[in-house]
Amino acid sequence: MICFGMVISTLLFSSSCVTDSANSSRKSQGAVSNSPSSVGPGEGRVLQDNPIVASGNANLPHDTSLVTYLQREPVKIIDSQFLTSTCGTSVTSSGLANINDCVKVSQNKNATQFNSPTSKWAYPVGTTEFLQVNTFYHIQKGMTLHHDNMKGLYNHTWGAVDFPQPFSSYDTAMPKFVWSNKGHWKLDPDNQTLKAFADCDLNNNAYYDPATFSLCFGYDQVFKEVKFAQDDTVIYHELGHALNDIMLNVRNKSAALTEATSLGYFFYDEAGSLGEGLADFASYIIELRTMFGEWALGRFNVAARPMSEREPIHVAGLAPNEDSRLLYPTYLTYDPNDPASVNEDIHYAGQIISHYLVALAEDFESQCSMSKQVAANYVMKIVMEAMAELGDLTSQGGDTRAVGYINHSAAHAHDWIRHIKPITYRSFSQSLAKYTMRLMGNPTLNLCNGTVYNRDRLEKLIDSYGLLLFRSYNEVGNAVGSVRTSETQVTPTNRLKSTLAPKELLIFDPRENASKAFVFDGRADMLNALESMTDISISSQIDGDLKFNNGNAKISPGELVGLSLNLYNNSNSTMSGIQVLANDWDHVKWEDTVNPKPYKQGKFCNNFGDEFPIIAEGGADSSTEGGSSAGECKYITRQNGDEANEQLAPVCMVQINETNSTKWALQEELRLKLSLEASNCLGGSTSTQDCFIRAVKGADSSWFSKIDPQETWGNTLATSSGVPQFNFSNIIFFEVSPWIPPGTTFNCRFRARFVNCEDCYEEKISGKYDEFLDYEFSGGKPFQVVNFQFTVID
Repeated sequence: MICFGMVISTLLFSSSCVTDSANSSRKSQGAVSNSPSSVGPGEGRVLQDNPIVASGNANLPHDTSLVTYLQREPVKIIDSQFLTSTCGTSVTSSGLANINDCVKVSQNKNATQFNSPTSKWAYPVGTTEFLQVNTFYHIQKGMTLHHDNMKGLYNHTWGAVDFPQPFSSYDTAMPKFVWSNKGHWKLDPDNQTLKAFADCDLNNNAYYDPATFSLCFGYDQVFKEVKFAQDDTVIYHELGHALNDIMLNVRNKSAALTEATSLGYFFYDEAGSLGEGLADFASYIIELRTMFGEWALGRFNVAARPMSEREPIHVAGLAPNEDSRLLYPTYLTYDPNDPASVNEDIHYAGQIISHYLVALAEDFESQCSMSKQVAANYVMKIVMEAMAELGDLTSQGGDTRAVGYINHSAAHAHDWIRHIKPITYRSFSQSLAKYTMRLMGNPTLNLCNGTVYNRDRLEKLIDSYGLLLFRSYNEVGNAVGSVRTSETQVTPTNRLKSTLAPKELLIFDPRENASKAFVFDGRADMLNALESMTDISISSQIDGDLKFNNGNAKISPGELVGLSLNLYNNSNSTMSGIQVLANDWDHVKWEDTVNPKPYKQGKFCNNFGDEFPIIAEGGADSSTEGGSSAGECKYITRQNGDEANEQLAPVCMVQINETNSTKWALQEELRLKLSLEASNCLGGSTSTQDCFIRAVKGADSSWFSKIDPQETWGNTLATSSGVPQFNFSNIIFFEVSPWIPPGTTFNCRFRARFVNCEDCYEEKISGKYDEFLDYEFSGGKPFQVVNFQFTVID
């Protein structure tokens, strides 16, 4: 049974309001004359913090004269006539690390830079010139701290190029020649200048655009004099996204790759949520305050966010102790300003990691007797290590490690990072834990002032946020041939709040009359999807105007359709980070080894837990297999289908009617039965195994934030109307060939998993837990296999 009638919509940016927690000791000292004559060359005045904090008034009126909150003493801006800087000159004496025109600030993308002939940067607060100066100053401040923290991972005695530490002190993910290879900056050679637009024509928002390496700061739609560039925490947050981009690709840049990876690819996924939390934390390490966006976001757009449970904006019951933390996954959809609402939004989901990172910094401060700033800096260095490893497209994860340590292989790393084994709360927390112990728990480095940071203490803190989702530290990585019994194990008694559930409890909704999926085929919805998802393309067999999309919420020939599985959590704990994959995978035993790959014949394996299809229904016989030979059902491809006798297969099989029976077969068999020219397949003559039904590459997986116990995602995320609000990340898109005879039945064999799953990422070997090797994610072992059957109708 297929449910229909749902409407796809993209989620609006939801938010929380600011409270009196913004009170600060930074009070006005009386207005100053902010004119060029009041400052020296290279100097200017800025808002050192946002107006709410500077005034100590959480209800500051929109039309307040902000000149009152300028500091009296001018600050250094730049000894130049333009707001353009060069970064990296202090790193090496050879100058190899210089990035010319590192940061460039202007009013908007259509405006030329204004210049100051005297290099004096004092302007009236209400002018666009002031906004540009304020933006430039805070970007430089944040960028300088970031590069100083990166330098701190190396020796403090600087020479010509780069240095052996930390390679001689601990196993690092950072590339040895990070500076000389300019790994501290953007990978894209065509976008080396970070462009910041201080007065964008953008209402109620600010953003970072990785494609153009640019920042845009807008204005309040109602009170247009309220500018996002007046709020330094917003500047730091958007800069944080740019720095996330840089950190994630530091190894890729140093390896001179041309392809970059991203922290998040969908409207909602856990990588994107982590990106938002890390961007909030970028504000914390500079301001050392646990609120973000009080003025530009919180005061008028109710979108400020906390980074500590002690902030009074939080719902009652949250507190910075082990029993009252912002627990994963309970608070993934939590809006602190409106706790009764449910929001599947990366900004709110990201609060969990920002709170954890602040708590870790505060624990360093306490346990290692260090200042708040030094503690925050160490946390940021640990983040740098984790990001460098997780984003590595060379698959080494470190200069001293073998290919395949992480992300499968250089040939397939991007697919692994994007959706086959993406960055999640689990993988990020595991990597953070590993580098926390390599740095703060390393007696050789002595970073904890005469002692070492205790592993039990770390695990208990991670668990207090529900993030102790791993059972080993995965030090040796996921390459074929890894010594898998040497991993440091998590102490089981430290896992008290971090819940894990078996994958077999993720099922279709078993309740009476429940639907197995929601189908979207409205023409307007699908055209909107195509316009929004610019990185996908559809087959020439599908009419570009989608004239066959009839909007009846059924699957018909010639349509582009969206499909969202109606999955049910049959466990007694919340499932989180649920992902459904429709990409090609290794689940066919190939019998034809003579013909070229597009025309090979084979049968579907039934050894992935679903035991489908049985041999009598066309399934492969694997009873005599040893599992060591390529092409067998029990053998999973080591090269993701690239080696001889191996080939990945599409998720959808077709039912073939024979004289006295029916069987499940490859789509190629239906093509031959219909005598359809190969060129009429969705992928053309080179792709006939997905001739009739195929998932759209780039839109072939879906994400769901969480599913409550004994409920579906739709129940968990239901709005006041009783139905969930779908967005494109909840939906997998399929092309349906116009050549399918109506009445043809298909079975699409999805793979599903969730982040807090006890058997989706690791297994027990010789008494120890260890991660599945990366190649195993080409098969079905780490997943719950979910079969969805449907009949194409006219």
